[in-house]
Amino acid sequence: MKKIFSTLFGFAALSLGLASCSEDVMDTINKDLNHATDVSAKFIVTDLITNTAINIVGGDLNTYASVAVEHEGGVFNQLYNAETRVGEWNTASCFNNSWSNIYNNIKNAQIVIAKTADDSESTDAGNAAIRGIAEVILAHNSAVLTDLFGDAPYSEAAKGAENMNPALDTQQSIYQSLMATLDKAIADLQAGGSNSGLGSFDYLYGGDNSKWLKFAYGLKARLLMHTIYRASDKASVYNQILSLIDQSFADPSEDAEFNVYDSSNWNPTFDFQYSRDYFGFSQSIYNKMMARNDKRITRILFEPYGYHLTPDSDDLLLVPNGEDFAPVQWEYSFDAYCMAMTASTYLLSYYELQFLKAECLARLGRDAEAKACVKIALELAFENTEASVQAALASGQLAMPDDDESTALTAADADEYFANIVEPLSGDALLAEIMVQKYLAMYGANGESLETYNDIRRMKALGENFVELENPKNSSKFPLRYGYGSSDTTTNPNVQAAFGNGQYVFSEPVWWAGGSR
Repeated sequence: MKKIFSTLFGFAALSLGLASCSEDVMDTINKDLNHATDVSAKFIVTDLITNTAINIVGGDLNTYASVAVEHEGGVFNQLYNAETRVGEWNTASCFNNSWSNIYNNIKNAQIVIAKTADDSESTDAGNAAIRGIAEVILAHNSAVLTDLFGDAPYSEAAKGAENMNPALDTQQSIYQSLMATLDKAIADLQAGGSNSGLGSFDYLYGGDNSKWLKFAYGLKARLLMHTIYRASDKASVYNQILSLIDQSFADPSEDAEFNVYDSSNWNPTFDFQYSRDYFGFSQSIYNKMMARNDKRITRILFEPYGYHLTPDSDDLLLVPNGEDFAPVQWEYSFDAYCMAMTASTYLLSYYELQFLKAECLARLGRDAEAKACVKIALELAFENTEASVQAALASGQLAMPDDDESTALTAADADEYFANIVEPLSGDALLAEIMVQKYLAMYGANGESLETYNDIRRMKALGENFVELENPKNSSKFPLRYGYGSSDTTTNPNVQAAFGNGQYVFSEPVWWAGGSR
């Protein structure tokens, strides 16, 4: 009995001891001390840059766009379906991963903006430089969201349990918001000084804030051109775009260029093709390059995982865009871009802006100035193609046979091409060729088919067919937009109602391309 009493007394004493512990101690007993609940803004920025480059610019969205604009031919599985229009475009599951990634980026950018606010309690409070960078990334991702999907959850989105069924904002209102975000970014980047302090955490510019500022100006120019169909005074907008470009990149060293790729970290286009072999060389782009005697085609044609091919080779097998053909892997010829393991991903490039500047100048009747911009852009485009060829050869997946007579592309090749193809033109013919040359330059491993897709749709809105696509299915089933992600079509009644059966993707342009949503 004495032993039992002693034990009970011990428990009572322990209970009294616990009761005397502070509430603070009790609150920490069950806390997970091994995982961080908050991180410095610089770590979030690194993730934002990486995810935007690999999953948004270089990922699935760009892969499908490359088929839509006939940069690539889809030969198997999902890309065969996209090529022949028997599925994918109007299937909610097709773009769900990208849809979710965009919203993750939007949420994370908002977190950085909140952490760096002047009245924040974070250690990053008042950091205008990093805030400006986050605002640029927010605008970039928001633009991709609405450019592809049109009306979308935005002002009520990314709030978690606070709002599980956000309403859709109109594309027009989203564009107004993201343009305002870019204006804030410009002001914050100017206030933040020339160095953000991010250093190696900044995978684009290594902490050079002045280049982020130029990126913001260039991005605003690109997005302003998207909305040109809606402009009442187009000449005024062209001049605004020219002014923005003049404040943007001064040369290619300032490109928004993501490249941390090596033999272990692959360019997304290479990763996709190497893993799946869903691409083949597009008959449509072959025709365009051959019609112009474009020397780039003498460098980029290859057997699947094999030797270099000449444009007239008997072994050449091209994808008949959209025609009836059997889905098959390992047979169709493909371009060197598919194997460019370490090619850069461009969020925005100097040569894209030179083409954009040339377009504005040509539309304003300033032909000589427009041609000067095209000449610069073509030299860089040829250089970029050769760099991709060399990256493809270095990957070990392609080879030049010993008797191959093709030679590396040079600036002189680009200048000769310019003199033959562009220099003699003027007026509408010059404008049309500028758009074709931009189309050809943005064909590659750099994630630029997505912007080409935007170009094609805005030209359609203006009644222009400068870049003639050849897929016969386009007469009734050209994808005018992407279908919403299944994570929202199955859970958010607002998105579900907007998606319907998905067929709207073939009939309803987005707002800036002449549609209503």
